[in-house]
Amino acid sequence: MQESGWFFPKGSAKFAVLAIALGVFISFMSIAAGQGLQQAIHQKIRHFEGDLLLTPYPTEIITESISSPDLDASKFSRVIEKVNTIAVLRSSKKVKGVQVKGISSKDLDFLLTDYLVRGALPASSNSSQLTAILSETIANESGLEIGNDFFLLFNSGSGAPKQRKFKLSATFQTDFPVYDESLVFTSQSDLKGIIKDELVSEYSAYASDGQDAEILLGSLNPRLLDFYETSFLADQYPDLYQWIELFDLNIIIILVVVLGVAFFALVTTLISQIIERRTSLGLLISMGASQSQLRTLFSQLGSYFVLVGAFYGTFASWILILVQNHFKILKFRNPEEYYITYIPFELSVVDTLIYLILFLSIGWVVIQLSSKALRRLNPIHLLRI
Repeated sequence: MQESGWFFPKGSAKFAVLAIALGVFISFMSIAAGQGLQQAIHQKIRHFEGDLLLTPYPTEIITESISSPDLDASKFSRVIEKVNTIAVLRSSKKVKGVQVKGISSKDLDFLLTDYLVRGALPASSNSSQLTAILSETIANESGLEIGNDFFLLFNSGSGAPKQRKFKLSATFQTDFPVYDESLVFTSQSDLKGIIKDELVSEYSAYASDGQDAEILLGSLNPRLLDFYETSFLADQYPDLYQWIELFDLNIIIILVVVLGVAFFALVTTLISQIIERRTSLGLLISMGASQSQLRTLFSQLGSYFVLVGAFYGTFASWILILVQNHFKILKFRNPEEYYITYIPFELSVVDTLIYLILFLSIGWVVIQLSSKALRRLNPIHLLRI
């Protein structure tokens, strides 16, 4: 061990330390990337949909004489009212079916500010000029620039559609196809003015940090359930959340493979250390060293490899995590498949400690099992030149 040094091992020892360090590094990267993607996708959907979505039932199945109870917004950190309708967008280059959402100015600012690409959100509704916000995808397909006019055609119920001219005030990009390929945002008051009484409001409710959405639902007025269909994020996007859950399985598979390779390298290096020091071991055995003493030396050598390798692997992984989360250097080539442009890393100190304890524990077991090879050592064979 003295020949190897503590932090800069030499000889065959450096390969064992490198293998352990790479194993720890790749393990942390897989855990951090998996958790980061899960959280990033969940937070993006939650940002647009809320923790609890209340969608009104069709008016024909509700008795008109019974009024709907008000939603108690005080139970949530935020409640966004939306009015929705289907329309056809027409420009000089494109005719496309879209979903138009009417939202108040303050809620538009909350939803879209972090995703703006071009332009600026309208400060307030302008009765002389209708404005709308399109996704960058729809704007590019339609050949629209900021300030350009386009038309939205709404179903009037009387045959001829209602056509209104809108000005493009801003574009957004979420990398989430459900939003980027169909959503158009405009002022809630403007949309109600066009559709009149045919629009119904739905509500996206956001739970405060640490609150459970299901518990909050149980605390609401039971009569709300007679007027609104309630759904959670997993109910709205079941396929997406099943895909997210597969990340956990992928992480486990990667960890098993990486740990197997790392500890195989550890065992082979320990055996090579025995071969390199066969003369010293033969002399120790000849001088009366017991099996327990030899196994103690063997365990100390293996523990050194594991500890130093774990230190370098943990240090390198945290450096990359901090750099990536700040500068976002690593990016996806196909963000439409992962719903985000860059690779997000999420790794807590607690997760780091839990993994290191598990890693060191498994390493200790591997070292103890490997040390049983010392029982077969014969000093005569070891000292033979």
